[in-house]
Amino acid sequence: MWQKLFKSKEITWHTPEELVEIGFSRSRVLMMNEAHNGRLRCIRTREIGIRILPIAHRAGVRHFAIEALTTAVAEEANRTRKLPRTHDGYLTQPEMRELVQIALDLGWTLIAYEADQNMQPTPISSTDATNWREEQQARNLVDALQTLSAQARLLVWCGNNHHRKRPIRDINLKELLLMGYQFWRLSNIDPFVIDQVPTVDFENASPERERLVERFRGELEARGGTAGFLESDAPRSNLLNGADAFILSTQNTLE
Repeated sequence: MWQKLFKSKEITWHTPEELVEIGFSRSRVLMMNEAHNGRLRCIRTREIGIRILPIAHRAGVRHFAIEALTTAVAEEANRTRKLPRTHDGYLTQPEMRELVQIALDLGWTLIAYEADQNMQPTPISSTDATNWREEQQARNLVDALQTLSAQARLLVWCGNNHHRKRPIRDINLKELLLMGYQFWRLSNIDPFVIDQVPTVDFENASPERERLVERFRGELEARGGTAGFLESDAPRSNLLNGADAFILSTQNTLE
């Protein structure tokens, strides 16, 4: 029965590195995500981030916008070329620190783009609060991009589905306009979006997640456990939309 979720056409598989190369051939802005839930994270998604940094560097990237950064940490890191010790959430975790430090070692400039929650209007519904945050993130990215040359390329690192380019409905059927969509709307730049989380084992994840893993386990294991494809090759699945490319994996634990 579950086979009906998938198209019968042949899929062309790509490494994450190849998807990044394709992405920067199509857009000057590439957005890629990691998977996390509170303090838990899927380490594989960050390890893939580490792998693709040299590819992005060869593509001309010199600026790295990271959702987890604060402005103060980004400024100190850019000045000293070392990521400072911090008690701020994800930046205490070793693979996240490695990701950021490698970017610094490549000579990149870090950009903080998180919304200033002190500026959030009140009272406000949870959906409106989400949309406000997503729009502020997008505006911060647009403002940062406007300080760069017209040819400058930008790698954006976000959590979960913030970079999604299509509106979605929340549980109350209200429209969520996430950062990727808002950025495209505000900048008129269509970012190339790579989604790493369709197969991540989130709490209460859809059974479709496991079906994706099992359907492609052989192809994934033959490619080291992690590989992806372009949206044009994506099988029919509710988990595969809102992005230009998707990465599936057998390594999906949150820890």
